[in-house]
Amino acid sequence: MERWLKAAFRAMPFTPIYAPRGNTLQAATPEVPDATFDIVAFSGTVLGDKSDDRKAVLVWARSMATHGEVGGSIAEFCRRTRWSRATFDRRRIKACERIAAAKNAA
Repeated sequence: MERWLKAAFRAMPFTPIYAPRGNTLQAATPEVPDATFDIVAFSGTVLGDKSDDRKAVLVWARSMATHGEVGGSIAEFCRRTRWSRATFDRRRIKACERIAAAKNAA
Protein backbone atom coordinates (compact mmCIF):
# COMPACT_ATOMS: atom_id res chain seq x y z
CA MET A 1 0.00 0.00 0.00
CA GLU A 2 2.73 2.42 0.96
CA ARG A 3 4.57 1.80 -2.32
CA TRP A 4 1.44 2.60 -4.36
CA LEU A 5 0.86 5.83 -2.47
CA LYS A 6 4.48 6.92 -2.84
CA ALA A 7 4.37 6.05 -6.55
CA ALA A 8 1.30 8.24 -7.02
CA PHE A 9 3.05 11.21 -5.45
CA ARG A 10 6.27 10.54 -7.35
CA ALA A 11 4.23 10.69 -10.55
CA MET A 12 2.40 13.86 -9.59
CA PRO A 13 4.26 15.88 -6.96
CA PHE A 14 3.37 19.22 -8.56
CA THR A 15 0.33 18.20 -10.61
CA PRO A 16 -2.71 20.29 -9.75
CA ILE A 17 -5.76 18.13 -9.14
CA TYR A 18 -9.42 18.85 -8.66
CA ALA A 19 -12.49 16.91 -7.60
CA PRO A 20 -15.44 17.47 -9.93
CA ARG A 21 -17.57 15.45 -7.50
CA GLY A 22 -16.94 13.64 -4.23
CA ASN A 23 -13.99 11.26 -4.21
CA THR A 24 -13.28 11.64 -7.93
CA LEU A 25 -9.87 13.06 -8.69
CA GLN A 26 -8.68 14.12 -12.09
CA ALA A 27 -5.50 15.73 -13.31
CA ALA A 28 -5.80 19.33 -14.35
CA THR A 29 -3.27 18.55 -17.07
CA PRO A 30 -4.01 15.84 -19.65
CA GLU A 31 -0.48 14.36 -19.54
CA VAL A 32 -1.11 12.60 -16.20
CA PRO A 33 -3.32 9.48 -16.48
CA ASP A 34 -6.33 9.46 -14.14
CA ALA A 35 -5.34 5.98 -12.89
CA THR A 36 -2.50 7.70 -11.01
CA PHE A 37 -5.11 9.03 -8.60
CA ASP A 38 -7.02 5.78 -8.00
CA ILE A 39 -5.23 4.80 -4.80
CA VAL A 40 -5.37 8.35 -3.47
CA ALA A 41 -9.13 8.48 -4.11
CA PHE A 42 -9.60 5.00 -2.64
CA SER A 43 -7.91 6.13 0.58
CA GLY A 44 -10.73 8.68 0.93
CA THR A 45 -13.36 6.00 0.45
CA VAL A 46 -11.85 3.84 3.17
CA LEU A 47 -10.67 6.42 5.70
CA GLY A 48 -12.99 9.33 4.98
CA ASP A 49 -12.06 12.21 2.72
CA LYS A 50 -11.21 14.64 5.52
CA SER A 51 -10.05 12.27 8.26
CA ASP A 52 -6.83 12.94 10.13
CA ASP A 53 -5.68 9.39 9.39
CA ARG A 54 -6.02 9.98 5.63
CA LYS A 55 -4.20 13.29 5.93
CA ALA A 56 -1.39 11.51 7.76
CA VAL A 57 -1.13 8.83 5.07
CA LEU A 58 -1.08 11.37 2.26
CA VAL A 59 1.37 13.71 4.02
CA TRP A 60 3.66 10.74 4.64
CA ALA A 61 3.44 9.48 1.04
CA ARG A 62 4.08 12.90 -0.50
CA SER A 63 6.90 13.59 1.98
CA MET A 64 8.58 10.25 1.25
CA ALA A 65 8.18 10.66 -2.51
CA THR A 66 9.50 14.22 -2.62
CA HIS A 67 11.89 14.10 0.35
CA GLY A 68 9.74 16.70 2.12
CA GLU A 69 10.18 19.29 -0.60
CA VAL A 70 6.49 19.43 -1.61
CA GLY A 71 3.46 19.84 0.59
CA GLY A 72 5.18 20.22 3.94
CA SER A 73 6.93 17.84 6.25
CA ILE A 74 5.77 15.19 8.67
CA ALA A 75 7.15 17.32 11.53
CA GLU A 76 4.95 20.24 10.45
CA PHE A 77 1.91 17.96 10.32
CA CYS A 78 2.70 16.63 13.79
CA ARG A 79 3.00 20.16 15.15
CA ARG A 80 -0.36 21.17 13.62
CA THR A 81 -2.17 18.09 14.94
CA ARG A 82 -0.23 17.99 18.23
CA TRP A 83 0.67 14.35 17.58
CA SER A 84 3.99 12.84 18.58
CA ARG A 85 5.94 11.18 15.77
CA ALA A 86 5.15 7.79 17.36
CA THR A 87 1.41 8.56 17.25
CA PHE A 88 1.75 9.70 13.63
CA ASP A 89 3.52 6.48 12.62
CA ARG A 90 1.11 4.26 14.54
CA ARG A 91 -1.95 5.91 12.98
CA ARG A 92 -0.40 5.94 9.51
CA ILE A 93 0.45 2.25 9.66
CA LYS A 94 -3.04 1.30 10.89
CA ALA A 95 -4.61 3.48 8.18
CA CYS A 96 -2.49 1.80 5.49
CA GLU A 97 -3.52 -1.61 6.84
CA ARG A 98 -7.18 -0.55 6.60
CA ILE A 99 -6.73 0.59 3.00
CA ALA A 100 -4.94 -2.66 2.08
CA ALA A 101 -7.63 -4.80 3.72
CA ALA A 102 -10.37 -2.92 1.87
CA LYS A 103 -8.46 -3.20 -1.41
CA ASN A 104 -7.98 -6.96 -0.91
CA ALA A 105 -11.68 -7.41 -0.09
CA ALA A 106 -12.78 -5.60 -3.26
